[in-house]
Amino acid sequence: MKTITYSAIKGGVGKSSLCILTANYLASSGKKVLVIDMDIQNSTTFYYSPEEEQTDKRNIFRALSDNNLRNNIIKTDSIDIISSSFNLIKIRAISEKTLSKTIGQVSDDYDYCLIDTAPTFDNIVLNAVIASDLIITPVFFSQFDWKSACFFRDQIDFETDKLSNWKVLFNKYRKPRSDNLDTELNQYIQIYHEEFKDYLLKTRIPETSYIKK
Repeated sequence: MKTITYSAIKGGVGKSSLCILTANYLASSGKKVLVIDMDIQNSTTFYYSPEEEQTDKRNIFRALSDNNLRNNIIKTDSIDIISSSFNLIKIRAISEKTLSKTIGQVSDDYDYCLIDTAPTFDNIVLNAVIASDLIITPVFFSQFDWKSACFFRDQIDFETDKLSNWKVLFNKYRKPRSDNLDTELNQYIQIYHEEFKDYLLKTRIPETSYIKK
C-alpha cells in the first residue's frame, strides 16, 4: 500500500480537493483506496457523506486512541474512509509515530491510502507525514504560499527523516502568456524553482471550473 498525504500549514490551497480528486481517480481505475481525514474541518468526510451516526462511532480519533485502524473504517460506494473528528484536539500530545505503527493493519487491504490534514503543524500532522511514502504540499503563486512552504519544508527536515518524500505541487496553475521575466507570474515561477528545485512535482493542476466545483 502506498500512502500519500496532502499537507500544508496554509489553508485554502486545495489539500482536501486534491485528496478527493486523487482518490476518485484511483478508485475509478480499479484501485482499492482508503481515505483518512485528519482535518477537524472534515471537508473530505463531508464530501463522501457517511452517516453521522457512523462517524460518531468510527473515526480517526478513535483509531489513534485505540491503535486500531481497521475497526474505524467506514465503507462508501467505491472508497473506504476513516472520518475526521473534532476530538482530535484532545490528543494533540499523542506520539507522532502512532499512525505509522498502526497503518500496517490494513496495508494488505488497499493499494493506496490518502490522508487529508489540517492547515497546521502539530503531532497530528506529524503522524500523517511520518506514515507517508509521499507528502504533497499544494501551493498557489503568492508570497504567503511560498513562505508557508519554506516553513513546512524546514519543519519536516528538522522533525522527521521524510524530506526526500516531500513534494511541492502547483495548484490552479496558469501557463505564462509570455517569456518576460518581469511579469509577476514568471517571477513567482522562478522563485519557486530556485527555492524548491529538488522538490517540485512536474505535474501541475490547472485552474478549471471542474476543480472549483
